[in-house]
Amino acid sequence: MLETERLVIRPGTIADAQSLIELNLDPIVMRFTGDQRFNTVSEAADFIEQIMVPQFDRFQMGRFFVFKKDGSFIGWCGLKYFPDTDEVDLGYRFHQKYWSQGFATESARAMMDYGFEELKLDRIIAKAMPENLASIKVLQKLKMTFRGYQHDPTDPHPFLLYEKIKAPRA
Repeated sequence: MLETERLVIRPGTIADAQSLIELNLDPIVMRFTGDQRFNTVSEAADFIEQIMVPQFDRFQMGRFFVFKKDGSFIGWCGLKYFPDTDEVDLGYRFHQKYWSQGFATESARAMMDYGFEELKLDRIIAKAMPENLASIKVLQKLKMTFRGYQHDPTDPHPFLLYEKIKAPRA
C-alpha cells in the first residue's frame, strides 16, 4: 500500500469488482483506453482475480486501486509488466468527477517512485492516444520524455510513447 498527501493506493481485491465495473461503464472514461467494458460484476471480479492479482503476486506491481483518504474510490493507477517486451508501463484511469484535480499526477508520481525506489526499475514507459491531451499533460508533468508516435500492428490504436529513465545516484 502507498500513501500520498491525499490518496491511499493499494492492490485491488475481488471486493473492489463493483467499483471497477462502475469506472469502466462510463464511455467518456473509456474512450481513450482501447479496453472493453465489463458487462457484469462477475467479469470485473474475474479480471481482478485472473489478471490484476497474479500481476501483483508475481511482479509486486500492477494497476492499483486509488482512494481518497476519506475512502472514496476514484480510479486506478499503476505499473504493469509486459514480459513479451520486458517493459513496465504506467497507466491510470479515474472517474470523471475527479479529473483536473491532480489525482492522476499525484498517484502516478507515487507509482513511479515505488517502481524506481522499491522495485529498482531502470525504465518506465507510458502510452497515450494522441487525442488524449489530458493524459499527455500528466506525462509531461511527470517529466517523462516523449519518444515518438507508435503504431503496433496488433493494436488498432496508435499512441504516443513516453519514458522515464531512473536518475543515477549522485
